[in-house]
Amino acid sequence: MREAIADRLSHSPFLVALDIDGTLAPIAPTPDAAAVPPATRRTLERLTRLPNVHVAFVTGRAAADGRRLVAVPNSWTIGNHGVELVDPDGALRVNAAAEAYGPAVARAVELLRDRLAAYRGVLVEDKTWTVSVHVRLAEDDVVPNVEREVAAMARELGLRELQGKKIFELRPPIAIHKGIALLDLAASLGVVHGDVMTGSLLYAGDDRTDEDAFRVLPAPPAHAVTVHVGSAELPDGQRTIAELLLDDPDAVHDFLEWLATSREQALARA
Repeated sequence: MREAIADRLSHSPFLVALDIDGTLAPIAPTPDAAAVPPATRRTLERLTRLPNVHVAFVTGRAAADGRRLVAVPNSWTIGNHGVELVDPDGALRVNAAAEAYGPAVARAVELLRDRLAAYRGVLVEDKTWTVSVHVRLAEDDVVPNVEREVAAMARELGLRELQGKKIFELRPPIAIHKGIALLDLAASLGVVHGDVMTGSLLYAGDDRTDEDAFRVLPAPPAHAVTVHVGSAELPDGQRTIAELLLDDPDAVHDFLEWLATSREQALARA
């Protein structure tokens, strides 16, 4: 199995695209408490040093926050589920359509902090272009009330609501998600050309939003491999469409370590 995967991921250029929370970093009680293990960071740095290999982090966090958390030089960061992109030099690009909803998102942050203040364990995170409401630390009987407030806010301000693992999110109602942003980056790097996969691409993620990225990539035996981290069942009860399953961030590290070694050995043989 791994030989076949190594072969499919042996083409150049090669884009290694990875979600952060729950994929590289173990899920933490709060966003600020998350950390990418040093061993995983070292493996990612190995990958960035290989010729014709690009590493990108695709996260629901603000791009600057994702970049700070991973702290791997010479990498790309797609933030806010595709709204933002930070290149290896640190330059930030924001989706123009999303910028128009900045005032609505700011208003949502203000109102949600006020309306949810009475619920212990609920955290409202301002990500400028989106807002996340974390309920991981809240009592279970609080969550339905939080969900109703977030849904009402979406209707009130014309935003889009999305649910993930112990999180509710409000986003601009525009055609952007992790999959669209991933393909745009892959095209700019020469990994895809039109509908043709000219290089190789790996994408790994753990949540429902990562299914958008899995969905835009061609099925096996194309030169793309999709990996879901955790149980095959998603928070909404559906099954992931990813090709492979890995148990947790430790297993992701081991997989990336194997991948870096395989690529290095192939270069040595060549």
